[in-house]
Amino acid sequence: MKNAFPRYPLLSGDTPLMPLANLGAELGVASLWIKRDDVTELAFGGNKLRKLEYLLGQALDEGCDLVITGGSPQSNHARLTVAAANKAGLETWLCFAGERLGDVQGNLLLDQLLGAKLFATGAYGSDGLLAVMREKAFAAERLGRKPFIIPVGGSTGRGDYGYVTAWYELERQRQQQELPPFDEIYVAVGTGGTLAGLAVGRNLTQTPTRFRGISVWQEREQTEQEVNRFMRQLCKEINQPAASELAPTDALFDQYIGRKYGTPSPAGNEAIRKLARAEGILVDPIYTGKALAGMLDQLAKTADKSKRVLFWHTGGAPALFTHASSLARM
Repeated sequence: MKNAFPRYPLLSGDTPLMPLANLGAELGVASLWIKRDDVTELAFGGNKLRKLEYLLGQALDEGCDLVITGGSPQSNHARLTVAAANKAGLETWLCFAGERLGDVQGNLLLDQLLGAKLFATGAYGSDGLLAVMREKAFAAERLGRKPFIIPVGGSTGRGDYGYVTAWYELERQRQQQELPPFDEIYVAVGTGGTLAGLAVGRNLTQTPTRFRGISVWQEREQTEQEVNRFMRQLCKEINQPAASELAPTDALFDQYIGRKYGTPSPAGNEAIRKLARAEGILVDPIYTGKALAGMLDQLAKTADKSKRVLFWHTGGAPALFTHASSLARM
């Protein structure tokens, strides 16, 4: 698929597509695989670099010299935005939710090491943070800067296009390894942009794969609305309106969030331990651990053990250290 937008390259090649033979045997699943977007190159890796290739491509194309984004103080997106912006020669301001930043560890420590300017905004939610980002952008313009705003999670039509290209990457890898299409793909869903991009790619290629989105933040109905909204935005950008909805065979789950967003869950922590001991691969307790817990639970409930299943690992390793006390209690 030809890239439709300016791109600032951050990935040197495809991320690994690997079998999870030990875990699959333990679960009794015939074909279990993992897509390793946790091993992208910058700052402990993660899926957001796929979006940032196109977001920073747009920022550079528009002649911007400052990137403004935000999220929680332990945001993976914020960490990778700073690292990628540094590589592109741009300054970064990070607008964080809440009145205080919290302990300087995990992603927040990395943000400081990377040299970002940090703000505790007192705002909450994606819309609240976006309003603060716009205020900061206005202030920056008065100082003679040219800012570029990236919403929470990098979830815009332009950013989500990075996961359309990721879908084509997966299809190419699958065909090179002579694998049939996956029956189900499990992925963590936060803002919803990653799943939106993947689903648009799936729809464009008309591949008979079903998505299983594990929400780590919002209830199922709201998550579905957000994913479909991002799909429509993306399809408008690439002029592909027919690909703009989740399929009836897709499913979203909200029962694996745990107590709340940003807090580890017992099931997620157990899933971290299970994958680490079976395969030597680490997931985090806020996103991918909960998504993995959802996949393990759903596969345990299915009678069809012949399914071909993929877990899309979106990264988040620094959260393991932020939540060490929770993991140690295991």
